[in-house]
Amino acid sequence: MQSENAKFASMKICISVILSLLFICTIHAQVQQNMSGSVVTGKVIDVKTKKPVEFAAVSITKLNDSTILSGAITDAEGKFFLKEITAGNYQLQIQYIGYEKIKKEIQVTAQPPFNNVGLIELKESTNELEKVEIIAEQSYFQNSIDKKVYNVEKDIVASSGNASDVLQTIPSVTIDIDGNISLRGNTGVRIWIDGKPTGFSGSSLNAILEQIPAGNIESVEVVTNPSARYEAEGGAGIINIVMKKNKQSGMNGNITAGISTTPGYEAGIALNYRNPKMNVYSSYTYRHDDRGGSGETFRKTFETDTTFYTNSISASENISAMHMGRGGIDFYLNEKNTLGFSGMIHGGEMNNLNTTYYSFLNADSALTSTSTRIADGSGHNFSYNVAMNYKKIYEDAKHYLSFDANYNRTDMNDLTNYFESYFDLLDMTLGEPFLQNIARPGINTDAAAAIDYVHPFKNGNKFETGFKYTKEIKDNTINSESFDTIADVFVNDLLISNQFIYDEDVFAGYLIWNSSIKKLGYQIGLRAEQTYTNSELTTTSETFENNYFGLFPSAHLAYKLNDKTEFTASYSRRIDRPNSWFLNPFPDYSDPYNLRFGNPFLEPEYENSYEIGFTKYFEKHTIDASLFYEQTLNEISPYITVDSAGISNMTFQNYNSESQYGIELILRSEFYKWWNATGSFNFNQTLVDAQNLEAGLTNSLFNYNIRVMNFFQLAKATSFQVTVSYNTPWSFAQGKSDAVFYADAGLKQDFFKNKLSLNLSMSDIFDTRQWGGFSEGINYYSTNIRKRESQIFTAKLTYKFGQQDNNRRTRSGQEGYDGGNDEMF
Repeated sequence: MQSENAKFASMKICISVILSLLFICTIHAQVQQNMSGSVVTGKVIDVKTKKPVEFAAVSITKLNDSTILSGAITDAEGKFFLKEITAGNYQLQIQYIGYEKIKKEIQVTAQPPFNNVGLIELKESTNELEKVEIIAEQSYFQNSIDKKVYNVEKDIVASSGNASDVLQTIPSVTIDIDGNISLRGNTGVRIWIDGKPTGFSGSSLNAILEQIPAGNIESVEVVTNPSARYEAEGGAGIINIVMKKNKQSGMNGNITAGISTTPGYEAGIALNYRNPKMNVYSSYTYRHDDRGGSGETFRKTFETDTTFYTNSISASENISAMHMGRGGIDFYLNEKNTLGFSGMIHGGEMNNLNTTYYSFLNADSALTSTSTRIADGSGHNFSYNVAMNYKKIYEDAKHYLSFDANYNRTDMNDLTNYFESYFDLLDMTLGEPFLQNIARPGINTDAAAAIDYVHPFKNGNKFETGFKYTKEIKDNTINSESFDTIADVFVNDLLISNQFIYDEDVFAGYLIWNSSIKKLGYQIGLRAEQTYTNSELTTTSETFENNYFGLFPSAHLAYKLNDKTEFTASYSRRIDRPNSWFLNPFPDYSDPYNLRFGNPFLEPEYENSYEIGFTKYFEKHTIDASLFYEQTLNEISPYITVDSAGISNMTFQNYNSESQYGIELILRSEFYKWWNATGSFNFNQTLVDAQNLEAGLTNSLFNYNIRVMNFFQLAKATSFQVTVSYNTPWSFAQGKSDAVFYADAGLKQDFFKNKLSLNLSMSDIFDTRQWGGFSEGINYYSTNIRKRESQIFTAKLTYKFGQQDNNRRTRSGQEGYDGGNDEMF
């Protein structure tokens, strides 16, 4: 077990790093305070309500020249700061969607260095309000210094589905048949919800995502190079799903109901109540899904003196009935203090029936025998999450202290009954059938506590620091028994049954410094993490310990050439720790001809990511381009060998490295008022080096994926969308995947002033979505194809009541750099 003294020592190391950098940043702050130029500040409010106007665009120009000298966005209190303005006369301009534009002449003096222009009152404009909806649609995609934001409310196809469907519409994001999510081809991406890690991965995460209605999602944020504020876990970056919270006072909500051709059906309700003292929100959804699947494999095994083949064809049916409830309450204790509590429960039952037909052939491809294996499984799971957060604001919204804590627990219990019969060439039964029962109970828990502090300086610079502790325990058991035909009883399978417990502690601290030099904004950060892991195989009384310390720097640059053109650059170092599924050395016998077992000696993989970006806004077009290079050391990947009996053995190994470089383009165009399109294009070269496992084991492949979404406003309340996606093959050390193509379409009709909406969608119109590929090793060659039912027609009704945020705030690409983001997201 880990020593408590060692854990405290790790905390001292983290704190020492933090304090050292704090001293450096403090010295730098004093230098920055003495920079030339004055600061122009003020506050923007609504003329009627007298409330602050957040996200208003503020710019300053010379009186005889329209060139923008500086710009900013108002914060939550309506305040703005324009830095390094030399003494003289200028024109100040304030604009925000739905308000009349304000122009005001001001005089900036050198002494005092702070020039307060006072309160600026904005008046609503009827003409502008009529354009709000169109402008919001043009802002489906937004870019900032450290993330890309996709306002998925406008996606008709995705809005008929769930969170998993939403993610599949995001550029460069793919989800395979097992629910594994990739970003730019890298599965090391982490999924967060409302700025917090979900604590799930793979099929467990996919079950959660499929339960979240797309209509409850406001936006999706993609962070390819997270700053030091984020935990370092996740080599490919972070995808954050932002849930809706209505900002209107009083009671409001929506009711949804839908059916699909799988067959499936769902229903849900979301409620929100808000007053000046509190905000209460809750939602509940029920989802029933019955979906089929199929698969084929072909494997050729060649030994020194012989060759033989093992082929299989499978068909499956999966039925699930799941519930999810979410809720929370925010207390506005006063203008400076907010306390919030939230929680989520998720559970249900799953039943699956899978039938696999095996055929065994000799060197002449002549059939020698067959078998049929039936897997009849059932299971249930229950998970819950509780969280609390506290935020204290000091003199302004950018100066605050926050504390967050959360706890997650998942209880799983799956049982699968296997029945396998063997047949000769005449289809006569060979021997007794093989009967096996495998139960997989498990309990996964994780908890985290974090404190963050942000301190802005009067000249616009900003310092951030924080500490975080996370605890994770995965307790997974496999109980296997096989039928003994002689004793006529089921007996324990000693070589299969096992209990594996994974325990992980991570202590972390970080520093971030935000500043700017004229039009160049920059952010630099450093995160320190000490990790303790202990794996225990209780069946054999074996323990495996692995402790390590890491530094994770990050840097972000943003140069705003003008209000329509911006350049960015970023770097981050990340880590991917092996999970318990990768570590457990006991084999999984779900398929006796394709075994899988973990590797308890895996090391974490480290990724260095570099990116250069360019964004250009035109009147009706937007271009966002990114050049990226990612290098992963100790890449964790599957490694397959086939024994002399033709049994495939898959485990996980650390490859030397994987490198990827390429370009990502996101283009948006409004061709007509009734037609706009968003296209994403990712072109990259992948290089895999696994020569530490096999001499000459390398692979490289150029691949790309394309996704084009066309949106048509057929009438005032009627819209139509068509989305086409194509992914070329991607490579791994021992092979590559097949290309994937699919097309989706959706129609949305609003009634009663948008109170009632009908969404009709068809996914995978041509039924072409399937996963396949090949792998090869020293003595085998294998191909496979897997398909999950994906050609599905869905109809969903949504009824909204109460006050709705119909005209949500957008920045329309007008953001000015203010020295960094105030919030984690």
